[in-house]
Amino acid sequence: MTSEKSRGIIAQLALPSQRLQNRPLRRKTKVLTEEEKEKKKEQINRVLHTLFYNELRVCPDEGSLLLTEHIFTDTKTRAEMASLLFDEFETKALMFVPQEFLALVANGREDGIVINMGHTYTSIVPIWKLNILRDKAVVLPVGGQDVTKALELYLKHQRAKQVYSIHDFDQLVVEQIKESKAYVALNYEVEMRKPEELVEFELPDSQIVKLGRELFKCTECYFKPEIFGIKDTQGLVESVNGLIDTLEEGIKRDLADQSASLFLTGSSSMFPGLVERLQKHFSMRVRATSERKLSSWIGGSIWAELSQNKNSWTTKEEYDEFGPSVVHSKCI
Repeated sequence: MTSEKSRGIIAQLALPSQRLQNRPLRRKTKVLTEEEKEKKKEQINRVLHTLFYNELRVCPDEGSLLLTEHIFTDTKTRAEMASLLFDEFETKALMFVPQEFLALVANGREDGIVINMGHTYTSIVPIWKLNILRDKAVVLPVGGQDVTKALELYLKHQRAKQVYSIHDFDQLVVEQIKESKAYVALNYEVEMRKPEELVEFELPDSQIVKLGRELFKCTECYFKPEIFGIKDTQGLVESVNGLIDTLEEGIKRDLADQSASLFLTGSSSMFPGLVERLQKHFSMRVRATSERKLSSWIGGSIWAELSQNKNSWTTKEEYDEFGPSVVHSKCI
């Protein structure tokens, strides 16, 4: 939220067993009925109300709102969100900006390839002179939720006697293990040949379990998604290389030579060993700031306050005159 007086708040060698390979990590996406869509809209309304008035303690009708969005957000979804915020919350102005763009802004750069690793997906987005090359961007259906599911399946399969006979893990516990103990192997095959090193984790009931190879095997879904049941999807390294190959030569020199950078962002980019694994495959520098989990928010606070972006806002007056579709003409 940012007002006209510049006050602002800006409102992821051994292969898995055949048993695991044959179990897809995701369920099929459910198609919502009209009644379910209306219910979901009401839920979003309540969440936003709680966010504004209970958490942030701001009045949405007193300022402007910058929203981050998916790189391929469809126009219908964006227009519906604009209608909700203008009609229900009467915000003064809106701006929609992709997370990857804001992450680059947070790093103080105009050029780069941004890898956004979120909960449900991983996007790879080239940005050149602050222009998003959407036609070159790639989205992988691999995210933090897949790491969680893979870890849960490995625990059930490999630690059944040790773990599941004494404690029935819920997803929150698996998430805690993932966030505190999981890592990316520099070389998966070499790591698998090493003697297994066990680490301890304390369960909510104070019992101690020992965990080993599953802590790096679960993150391998980013590099070998096909063996985790994620079909028709290249790994992270192959996807970045494929994207680079599609760039025009002049742009490729700016984005992919030794002086260029890959920027990591998103909560699922925090796994230890990820930067080193990626750096091994690319001549360009892999940049990962300690606050990269929040880089979209940091970039959003910077971008919202830049006076040069005043024409990027869609005002309530423009919305009332031209309707929800006006927001599309001002998107970055």
